[in-house]
Amino acid sequence: MVEGIIWVVFIFYLIYTLVPTFLIRRLGYGVFKSRSDSPCAALTFDDGPDPQYTPQLLDLLARKGTRATFFVLGAKAEHYPELIRRMHEEGHLVGLHNYMHHSNALMSPWKVRRTLEHSADVIERITGIRPVHYRPPWGVFNVFDFLLIRKFRIVLWSMAAFDWRSRGGTDKIKRKLIGKVKDGAVILLHDSGDTLGANPDAPGYMIEALADVLEDARRRGIRFARIDEHLPGRRLPDRLVRRSAEKRTALPAASSTRDQASQAAADAAANARDPQAAGDAAASAQDAGGAAAAAHGPRAADRAAATVRDPQTAGEAAASAQAASGAVTAEHGSRAADRAAASAQLPQPAVEAAPARETPQSQPPTPEKHRGLALRAWMLWERLFHRLYRIQPGDSEHRFLHYRIRTYHGQELVLEDGEIIRPGDKVAELHLDNEWLRQAGSQNSSMMKLAVQMIRAMGNSMPRLAHRLLTDPALADLKGVYGISMIHRGTKQFGFTVLPLHNRLWRWSSTLYLRVLLGMLHPGGFGRLQENTARLNPRIIAMSTSQMKKRYAPGLSAAEPSSGAYYPEEAYGAVLQELPDGVAGKGG
Repeated sequence: MVEGIIWVVFIFYLIYTLVPTFLIRRLGYGVFKSRSDSPCAALTFDDGPDPQYTPQLLDLLARKGTRATFFVLGAKAEHYPELIRRMHEEGHLVGLHNYMHHSNALMSPWKVRRTLEHSADVIERITGIRPVHYRPPWGVFNVFDFLLIRKFRIVLWSMAAFDWRSRGGTDKIKRKLIGKVKDGAVILLHDSGDTLGANPDAPGYMIEALADVLEDARRRGIRFARIDEHLPGRRLPDRLVRRSAEKRTALPAASSTRDQASQAAADAAANARDPQAAGDAAASAQDAGGAAAAAHGPRAADRAAATVRDPQTAGEAAASAQAASGAVTAEHGSRAADRAAASAQLPQPAVEAAPARETPQSQPPTPEKHRGLALRAWMLWERLFHRLYRIQPGDSEHRFLHYRIRTYHGQELVLEDGEIIRPGDKVAELHLDNEWLRQAGSQNSSMMKLAVQMIRAMGNSMPRLAHRLLTDPALADLKGVYGISMIHRGTKQFGFTVLPLHNRLWRWSSTLYLRVLLGMLHPGGFGRLQENTARLNPRIIAMSTSQMKKRYAPGLSAAEPSSGAYYPEEAYGAVLQELPDGVAGKGG
């Protein structure tokens, strides 16, 4: 019973979080990790804001003229709104990192969505802009996080300095980053050390080392940009732009005229659809600010012009915005214009970047490549599973069948020969060799040929498996063999009894696990299986020891039976009925 519970928990977490996390982190499905053709890198900071270290970090970034992205916790944003406001006003991007630093693997999908929405509300009240960039704590996902891709831009990283631990100090961080930061990299750092597994003083070492990292990057010509400037040709969806605009107009008029003018300049330019309109919008918004915006003209001009889509218009937008702030900002004008023109060289929007993506160098990984990587990972897990649970081959010559001896803990199994397998009986649990299935699937041009090869492999393996089990003195009290399979009708011809799986939780988890497995092994992938889900339901297949002896070893001897000793040809038609429609047609 205990082992059964452990198995249920393991399979649940395998499906709920381990597989999704692998697919997302390893294969990059639905997330942004880096961009090889970007002319800049991105600094990202998690777990803040922190009242001690975040101000120091913002001071450093301001001195170096560097913009970054902060993935903040909603609870901390509520406690330290002035730090969130400062991040926003100094040109940094504010993203989400959950409300509390809790793993998505330990939360229900509804709680994840609820905490994200609450955190987004908190930040929107402070900055006036609703965040859409999200990084889950520890980069761990659950299976329902795939749905978040439609609403949020999930950002991971390509470089980590392991700066959450203070061991190694600044030297460790410098070794990880100095001389290694490249264009397109997304760097993971932390400006707080009060989360699980982190050291409270670790951010101090990070800030000290970051000063040298930024200086090294400057000497090598590496520029840093916010994630939204770094993403390949993506802009805020229109529905979110409208929502942000509506909520900003409903906010209390607590901010000063200069803040409204600065924000209006940036938003007007960001939402403009063409370069000329962006320049005009930035200039108009600055004019509305009047003399009160003079002191902050450079910052607004910089943000407004940075979103314009070509260098010439960027310079015009910066100049127009600067003119509104008068002589007070004259000494900053050329600097803002230079920054604006440089920002215009950032990655182009999707429409303009489309031709570049057609080149082989910028093609994203194909679904076939993703499927191949996932399949190799699954086969690695298969080998580890066999070693952990001491699963043995049933036939040394053919790897089709494997087994392990265990005490049975499932439902009572009433077999067709009158025998009953009850909880507590010793049984041999059967497992198909998925590596064999993978190789056979890749070598056969049709599912019909694969099915015929599986029948022959079963015919070869069953006599030898029976001989091994029936001649082992330690298995004198073996009650029978059993397994769970989705291809089960043809197994009756081999002597098995096919029974329904009564336990709902075990049936659900087994169904999900086996469908994922078949989807990767199936030549047509998951798409073809979706057309036949009603027929792909797991069943228990079981055979008593007496039935196995009667069918496969009537005159049992010490000699192992020869290969190909048993071919029930009548099983062909029954097994082919199991195949999804259309794949058992003409052989290739």
